[in-house]
Amino acid sequence: MTPFGITPPDGPRAPADTVTVFGGAGATAVESDSVRRAAARVAGAADDLRAAAAQVLAASGDVVLPGIAGAAGTSWLPDGGLGWAGALLAPAARALEEAAHEAARNLAAHADLCDLLGWRLLRAAGLYEEAESTAERAIGALVTAGTFGVGAAFGSLGWAGLVGAGVAGGAEVAVRLAGGVLTGGASAAVTRRVGAYATRGLAPFSDEAFAGLGSGIGLAQPGLGNGRPGVAGGAGVLAHVARETPVLGNDDSGLRVTRLGPEDFAYGAVPAWSDTGAWSVQEALARIDDLYPGKGGAPEATIAVQRVTGADGAVSWTVLVPGTQSALPADHPLDGRTDLELVAGQADGGTEAIERALADSGGGPDEPVTIVGHSLGGIAAAALVSRAGFAERYRVGGLVTAGSPTGLLATPPGVPVLHLETPEEVVAHTDGRSAAENPRTRDRVTVVRSLRDSTYAGDRTASENVSLAHSLTTHVRTLDLAIGSGDPRVTEVADRIGSRLDGKAASTVFYRAERAGP
Repeated sequence: MTPFGITPPDGPRAPADTVTVFGGAGATAVESDSVRRAAARVAGAADDLRAAAAQVLAASGDVVLPGIAGAAGTSWLPDGGLGWAGALLAPAARALEEAAHEAARNLAAHADLCDLLGWRLLRAAGLYEEAESTAERAIGALVTAGTFGVGAAFGSLGWAGLVGAGVAGGAEVAVRLAGGVLTGGASAAVTRRVGAYATRGLAPFSDEAFAGLGSGIGLAQPGLGNGRPGVAGGAGVLAHVARETPVLGNDDSGLRVTRLGPEDFAYGAVPAWSDTGAWSVQEALARIDDLYPGKGGAPEATIAVQRVTGADGAVSWTVLVPGTQSALPADHPLDGRTDLELVAGQADGGTEAIERALADSGGGPDEPVTIVGHSLGGIAAAALVSRAGFAERYRVGGLVTAGSPTGLLATPPGVPVLHLETPEEVVAHTDGRSAAENPRTRDRVTVVRSLRDSTYAGDRTASENVSLAHSLTTHVRTLDLAIGSGDPRVTEVADRIGSRLDGKAASTVFYRAERAGP
């Protein structure tokens, strides 16, 4: 039992209870400051209840006393013949007075309960702050310091060390290893179990780990990171290595996008949804799975641009962008090099590919554009929306990201933005920011779900595997649960975005993005 007489749950929580929402209109996520404000409001309610009790007593006296005077036999009519009426009214008057006193006592009792609740809220806020500062912050600081030392050591070793840091710190490499390389045999089973424990134990501090690693690398090689601090500087250093190391790639800056036909897909047909609008944000997210080569048979680096015509004839556009399809630099821009360039805030092929595909599709400046991206696709979408030049050329109707590191980017006001993250996926924390540290505005909402705390077996399995935790299926389920909870912040932003996705007619053009030499 807690000091307040409340027994916390010992085991996993219902899936809906593992969802936390940050930002949006109205109240933000549970924070000590919010709890303190709630305590102040409860204290104010207690004062109001006591004032109401006093008013009830005063009002009862005003109503009851004249009747009691008549009941005493003092006739207040000219002929003095209605003294008996006062006697008949006396019991009702006394009952009314007793009811008023009982109501006043109840109001006072509720005021006392409000005082107690206010005290408990203040106590809870204090305990939360104390626990966070003495435990999580201490561990997080140790993790940051440790990885900072590792990053600085790699950076000080020069070129070879930086290449090693890129491999050691590559979240997408870890995703691929966890998802497909270690298969079969007893040793693989042991490796998976060790990986599961590591994922569960280290995931809560992955943002601190990347913050320290990136800062260490950036500090060791400030010139290569363009002098940017923190993770952005470290990512800039590693992006430079990815461009300049011959075995990894080269510094070509050319890019082209090519329209795809049914014959370009592995199954000889484009996805079945290409001629229908998405009925919800969840549906739009789920469609991105068909843009991965192993899922829908699309070529590598495929982007979809859909034109939707509403019932009123208005046109809007939806752009679907998948994530990293090569951990090492490749012949397309959806690779590890672009991941690093995006986190570093440098020119990259991902945002350029989206812009070229949209321009080729014929999107107009007054036609809303909604971009939905997974992993790299999400950070590329957020980076593009954040640029003033893009907002000047297109009317941005919404942004949705799933499993994307977006905490370093500031989206424009008035644009509905929805971020989906899980602590266990790690990828969303590669910018050194947790979901709680994402920018919070009325238009920008972050939904995070703890998979390991869920009673659902599928969630717990995903919590032990970075690839599953990072999958689109997991993020779609997160949004389903968040909307099902009825949280107005989530439903408001999801409705604003969803209204742009569907219409009476739709057509989709698919593009493949490729790097081209100068």
